[in-house]
Amino acid sequence: MFTVVFMPDWKKHFKNKPYIAVWAFFIALLIIGLAIFKDYGVHADEYNNQKFGRRWTDYVSMVVKARSLSVPLCKFPAGHDLIHGPAFEIFLTSLTDAFLLKDTRKILFIRHLAVFLLFYIGVVFFYFLCLKHFQSWQLALLGCVFLVLSPRIFADAFYNSVDIPLLAFFIIATFTMLQMLEEKTALSTALHALTCSILVNIRLIGFLLPVLTVIFIRLQIKHTLDTRHKMAILKTLIGWAVLFGGLTFLFNPLLWSDPLLNFFNLIENTANFNKPDSFANWAYAPVWITVSTPLLYSAFFLYGLVVVTKSFAQRTVLSFSAKQNSILFLICFSLPLIISTGRIYNGWRHIYFIYPFFIILAIMGLQDAWQNSSRTLRMVIVAALSLSLGCTALFMVKNHPYQNLYFNRLAGTNASQITQRFALDYWGLSFRKGLEYILKTDKSPIIPVSFGLNVFGINNIAILPPEDKKRLVLTDKGQATYFLTNNEEKETFYCAGHEYYSIRLDGMKVLTICKK
Repeated sequence: MFTVVFMPDWKKHFKNKPYIAVWAFFIALLIIGLAIFKDYGVHADEYNNQKFGRRWTDYVSMVVKARSLSVPLCKFPAGHDLIHGPAFEIFLTSLTDAFLLKDTRKILFIRHLAVFLLFYIGVVFFYFLCLKHFQSWQLALLGCVFLVLSPRIFADAFYNSVDIPLLAFFIIATFTMLQMLEEKTALSTALHALTCSILVNIRLIGFLLPVLTVIFIRLQIKHTLDTRHKMAILKTLIGWAVLFGGLTFLFNPLLWSDPLLNFFNLIENTANFNKPDSFANWAYAPVWITVSTPLLYSAFFLYGLVVVTKSFAQRTVLSFSAKQNSILFLICFSLPLIISTGRIYNGWRHIYFIYPFFIILAIMGLQDAWQNSSRTLRMVIVAALSLSLGCTALFMVKNHPYQNLYFNRLAGTNASQITQRFALDYWGLSFRKGLEYILKTDKSPIIPVSFGLNVFGINNIAILPPEDKKRLVLTDKGQATYFLTNNEEKETFYCAGHEYYSIRLDGMKVLTICKK
């Protein structure tokens, strides 16, 4: 039986022929990502994120030049600064500075590439996390396939510089946590402290894993009879806590000038973020997850929940390690889902980080179904998996780069129902293709354009080649030759002229261009 060490021995792991499939999967994923990362549009929050990263990168530069952590903040942090940590945005800003990038198109491309590569690393760690739990390379690989063939997650993996890094580091930090609980070495302790500190500095909800780390280590101490072993575990906990605290402080410039005050400000603002107005919103996230995830994944997930729940009451079904893992995965999925009740919007992107645990629970359900099935039922499972994965992959290829608009049949029986029930391109990513179509079909040197929301147009103009940017002039609706809308704006639909072009996906109208 294969056992994962902390730094995986790739050569040893993949020397056997069955693992060629794993190699092929990761090589193919990397090639695909490198081939298509330039294809996606620009979301509405992109430049807020860039300004956020620039603001904190400049502050870090001031501190370094002054050689003092007491450099005062130019402006007291508020809003975005107290909800999101700057760690990954500082990295992205430093990356663009390192390559001396000034053109907005090139800046956006390198940001998209960096987000994808982090997602890719997250998928690699997800393989080893699943391998550690299931002790099966086949199930571990299938878990990665589920993760990649999740259309909305896959699309966001190229442009969402907040929620995808949070997802990736949740995976990585969970793996390092299990490794530290198992090994108690200096390396595993240091790496778990490092990954936890980055996780917390992306978004404060990441504190869930450090809290669970303390709880699980305390349980180990409680159930250890040998006094020397107890002291060794306690030393590991103390060492990890000290290093985690230090790195968390180091990676978040907000804490440098006044650690205690600003840390409590972070907690207060996170706790009060988008407070729910009514308990009626409790179904928002579960509904969105259900309708925007392939149905078979959800079916296996529900079965997995039953399997895990039953196993807690049966001593002989799972080992202590497996039960520990199951508890961890269940908490990491369910607790944030409960906390987010009524607080999230724009689909469920704010809690994408729970999705890997959703998949693990689904694989648990699949594993139990397989083990308790006859040969005929196993053939049915294989057929259902092949059909589901094939249809999902086909959708992703056919509708590229609009994988973020995926809905399953539960969302509605036709395009009209889905459009009425759910927001489609709420982030405005389709505007890029709309602008490119206008530029391709209209050869005028100057093209006046207007948008339902200017932020959608301005952000997507930025990813166009310099010569195309010069041709587009933003003006008001009355003077514009073209008016672009994704029909999501909170205003009356405006179209003074005829419909010139539209982007449709499975019958759903995503973007409309009107021409005078």
